[in-house]
Amino acid sequence: MQYRKTPPIQWLPVFEAAASQLSFKKAAEILCVTPPAVSQQIKALENWLGVALFTRQTRQLALTAEGEFYLGVAREVLHAHTQGYAGFKRRFDNRSFKISTSVFVAQELLIPNYLSFTDFCSDTELRIEAGMSLVDLESESIDATIRFGSGNWPNITSQKLCNIDIAPVCSPDYFAKNPIDKVDDLKDHKLIMTAGMFEVWAQWGLGEDSHNQDSMVCDSYMSVMKAASAGLGVTMGFFPIVNTWINKGLLVSPFTRRTTTPYAYWGCSPRNHPHPATEAFLKWSKSVFEQIPALEAIEDIAPR
Repeated sequence: MQYRKTPPIQWLPVFEAAASQLSFKKAAEILCVTPPAVSQQIKALENWLGVALFTRQTRQLALTAEGEFYLGVAREVLHAHTQGYAGFKRRFDNRSFKISTSVFVAQELLIPNYLSFTDFCSDTELRIEAGMSLVDLESESIDATIRFGSGNWPNITSQKLCNIDIAPVCSPDYFAKNPIDKVDDLKDHKLIMTAGMFEVWAQWGLGEDSHNQDSMVCDSYMSVMKAASAGLGVTMGFFPIVNTWINKGLLVSPFTRRTTTPYAYWGCSPRNHPHPATEAFLKWSKSVFEQIPALEAIEDIAPR
């Protein structure tokens, strides 16, 4: 490979940051260097290419046509390197297995069963990262995720862990003070949800009304469940993962019927270069979902 015929690759992250921000100062902050250092490397890249990548005006920076084109080149190279590094880590750094999932699944299911992971994979440390963002398994240093959805994600191998049925739930005190006798009654209650749960409410029968009525939007399903158990309104329970909350008396379901959904919890891994411990993780996580307790009793509050 003729390395001398191409610009030094260390200039590409600097150029990409400056082009994305259209500011040498902001790029310097991202890269933890000084603005003059960014300016010098951009100038060196321009000299190498023999063209201007930016038009420079007072307090204003813009990409030239050449800059627009080369930004695509830089991003493609950096993305390929990021993907390659992630694959390298998964293949050769087998001492740990890092997963990402929602706060609710992490706290309610995985962490209480953390020690049992060694029964499936004794020589690997399990690391759990909880959050709301959808992790890019191709480029981030995450070996697997547990996701809620249809299971159709590009470049991802998905294994179903648990089907989900839905029904409204609320705290016992809230229900005692605010009876719910039929589905239409829900239109008069505050709905507690995450931003992505409007479609779930529509499946229950509220349709577009769920967008228009009084609602409380939370950042995670864990926050949703805590708000509902505190008596702040009604939320949609995902069965069976809410079974424990109902068995403990934290929540009740005003309706005995539950609606089957096309959604499920899935164990997901990158299609390319999976971690050697992936199969063990999937077996463990499926066993965790299978251990969710059944409902101890379903009180016939309002049979619908």
